[in-house]
Amino acid sequence: MRAAVTAVATAALGAAVLWWGTDGGRAFTSEAARRLDIATTPRQLPDTALTDRTGASFRLSDYRGAPAVLEFIYATCPDICLVLGSTFERLATTLPPNTALLSISFDPADDTERLGWFADRYGATPPRWRVAGVAGDAEREALLATAEVVVIPDGMGGYAHNAGLYLLDADGRLTAVFNPEDGEPNFDSSRLIFPDFVWRRSTKQGVLYREAVDFVGSLLWHVV
Repeated sequence: MRAAVTAVATAALGAAVLWWGTDGGRAFTSEAARRLDIATTPRQLPDTALTDRTGASFRLSDYRGAPAVLEFIYATCPDICLVLGSTFERLATTLPPNTALLSISFDPADDTERLGWFADRYGATPPRWRVAGVAGDAEREALLATAEVVVIPDGMGGYAHNAGLYLLDADGRLTAVFNPEDGEPNFDSSRLIFPDFVWRRSTKQGVLYREAVDFVGSLLWHVV
């Protein structure tokens, strides 16, 4: 009897999550709904205090005046952060000179040594590309919540988290999130071509793979 009740409750919860995740039928997954929400309602990110690998302090508002691309990582991540880092490495050589790159760690354990290790691995060189951590717990939570970044401890010292490249316009507003493997952003005519795909983790094989279950299309977003 208990097993039957559990099964019914699980099914009901799954149905509720599916309905919420599809955003009224506009998106097949909660990840696609998150990206659609940000694209349709750009928002100002908190003016977060950050510390880079050298111990230098700065704020997110320092990037206003030109577009910037953010990623949220942790230095010892074994999978998707490797893809993010490699994508940023390519973007550092292809994006316009006035476009900054910022890797933000959400792991409180990522000290300057760890941040330096991540930066060195991908050749991140300031001021073009900085790798930094958030100065305080409250500011970290506020930043993640506003950007709709979900971070869950995996019980093994790491984290499960959603991934993406986050576009800030010149006013510091988050305007779009796109998949790191969908190709490089196109800044021609100050626009970004944003095809939306979905990442999913295979728990059986323990690997990441991309499932193109929701192709929203090529959306054009003004950057500046």
